[in-house]
Amino acid sequence: MILKNKIALITGAESGIGKSTAKIFVDNGYQVIGTCLKNNKKKDTRNIEYYQIDISNHLEWKKLFSFISKKYKKINVLVNSAGVRLSGNIETTSLSDWNYHMNNNVTGTFLACKHILPLLKKSKHSSIINLASINSIRGAKNMLAYATSKSAIISFTASLAVDLSKHKIRVNAVAPGAIDTPMLASYKKDLTLKEYEKRMRENHPIGRIGKPTEVANVIYFLASEAASFMTGLTIPVDGGRSIR
Repeated sequence: MILKNKIALITGAESGIGKSTAKIFVDNGYQVIGTCLKNNKKKDTRNIEYYQIDISNHLEWKKLFSFISKKYKKINVLVNSAGVRLSGNIETTSLSDWNYHMNNNVTGTFLACKHILPLLKKSKHSSIINLASINSIRGAKNMLAYATSKSAIISFTASLAVDLSKHKIRVNAVAPGAIDTPMLASYKKDLTLKEYEKRMRENHPIGRIGKPTEVANVIYFLASEAASFMTGLTIPVDGGRSIR
């Protein structure tokens, strides 16, 4: 069903899962406001407005809200897709690396929700979808800071869902497994193609890594009326990784 006069704000809309999510929302009639780290003048702007922003910066969010609230009276959907990931264990993770994950993955999500909430409250039955990770559900080698930050997103999602239920705002999260995005590239480059494919088959009962569109489809479902009785949940989209 094609929707009209619906507006979605998607962080990290320039690549990976965020980019695929933006496309699905546009294809279904949404106007998309996308945040990005770099200038997007050369990118496809079909029903997408890009804004360059550091999601961990309170003042930049304040400025963005001031700008978009003058143009749009409401926001129907907020998708917190932007995030970072570095490898490291307790011995190799520096305090700087730790703070880098917390500032972007946790504080960035918090600031997006806090600043966009007034516009979400003006929409009937609005929705927030956060990105956790399968590494926040099960232990992950050399992913200490990343997994911890994404575990915080699960708790944040559940608590926020309770807080915002009085406003009829649903809050859910998805927990992707290994998805073929630029974030996975650093992991792939350390292995031969044969080693990489073997490891993916072993780790995922489905026998492969996921596509960004497969996560984006679940995000769109959670934002839709089809998920109207769902809130506070984290949905794994992981090819069965969480059960192996």
